Amino acid sequence: MKRILKNTLRWLPILALLAVGFNNCAPSGGGDSGSVDSASVGQPAPEVDSEKLGIPIALLSAEQTLQSMLSVTNTSTASAATLTEYNDRYGALAAGNDLSMANGPLMIGATSLAGEVCNNMITQEKAAATASRNFYGSVNFAAGISSLDDLAFRSSIRGMARSFWGRNETMEEYTLLLQYKNDFSAALAANARTQAASTSNVLLALCAAMLSSLDSISY
Repeated sequence: MKRILKNTLRWLPILALLAVGFNNCAPSGGGDSGSVDSASVGQPAPEVDSEKLGIPIALLSAEQTLQSMLSVTNTSTASAATLTEYNDRYGALAAGNDLSMANGPLMIGATSLAGEVCNNMITQEKAAATASRNFYGSVNFAAGISSLDDLAFRSSIRGMARSFWGRNETMEEYTLLLQYKNDFSAALAANARTQAASTSNVLLALCAAMLSSLDSISY
């Protein structure tokens, strides 16, 4: 497990920051150039309804992060490896709910923890009948990444987006994640693309990136 995570987690900090982070920014004003006239000087800024804009207002604390990750992945209990990772990363996770605590070390810590949770989730999904799977019903784990078509990949993204984020993925997010899959595959030797491990590895990385994104660890 540690070897797999070492190879896949090197991709994840970028994905964790990019996959959904830009969707938590307030939309730009329609046609507003940002100029200020004399009548507006000294006037209070208009109130912004963060919930309507979909902007997170708080982070999950360290304890809440672990419990949330287990819940949204339908993982009943934390494995020994997950608890060890949680304890190792505890100091980097949020001590409270203040959104200002979000920083690079927190995102990397959350990504690493998500990797262990996702590894358990994938183990569960592999053991389940195809029709009983929550996220990877269209995936053939016995085949390599070369057989993982875009439709099956998007089906997995959709299932995790709805569970982890409470919404569907946007086209921008899907495009980014699909490009990641293609880059992941291109980086492998031709014979490695047909090995079953390549499918598990790319889905582990996908899950960890989505599960540790800002939309997943905030509310």
